[in-house]
Amino acid sequence: MKILVAVDGSKYSEKALFKARKIAEGLGSDVTILHVINPLRDTVYINNRELANEIKKNALARGDEVIKKSKEVFKDFSGKLFTETKVGDAVDEIIKFAEEGGFDLLVMGSRGGGAFSRALLGSVSDKVVHHIKTSVLIVK
Repeated sequence: MKILVAVDGSKYSEKALFKARKIAEGLGSDVTILHVINPLRDTVYINNRELANEIKKNALARGDEVIKKSKEVFKDFSGKLFTETKVGDAVDEIIKFAEEGGFDLLVMGSRGGGAFSRALLGSVSDKVVHHIKTSVLIVK
């Protein structure tokens, strides 16, 4: 069984990591951690190119930190652990990666980001559940 865990650095995605590890250890599964960076979302209304580039650079650095922290949950994990970072729309990238990678299960947190982001964009987990063909476990 191949398990994909989509993370965004929130407490909900951390819970999803722990749940995915527990499932993977019980089934002898490999796990891939996926983080999607969307710096364009944060820079779409910024006319200052230098400021927009700085925001993108910070988003990429934060993405590296999210992956690093996520890998800590799998310290001493007996299975294979892979990580992947994509740039783009979280919903689209998660669905595409899960389906093209032939994953059996996607594990993700029920919420992520901030309340303002959720209000504007809707819930990533909700959109993924309604558009993906892969089985999904939403962790609260």
